[in-house]
Amino acid sequence: MKMVFLNYYVGIDDEVKEILEALGIRTYTRFPEVEGRLSHGEPREKTHVWPGSNSTMLVVVEEGVADSLVRKVEELNAAAFGEGIDAYVLDVSRSVVAAA
Repeated sequence: MKMVFLNYYVGIDDEVKEILEALGIRTYTRFPEVEGRLSHGEPREKTHVWPGSNSTMLVVVEEGVADSLVRKVEELNAAAFGEGIDAYVLDVSRSVVAAA
């Protein structure tokens, strides 16, 4: 299992959710407003000097799905002018999920 940590400007939330839907990813955790600076661009700190905010999403999936997700992020980043996604892939050594 892998966890893909996505960090992006809140304005592209719909595009991120479309990627998840296209890959059949239904489970995620989203932090709708976080402050910080992505690898590209200006800080977003919800102030008059640095307005706006980012979103963070955590997605735990099988390794092959994580690879597909990262490829989709790379495609979006190549097409996005000025806005993109920072993605980090981490190993998940153990997980417990809610019962159906």
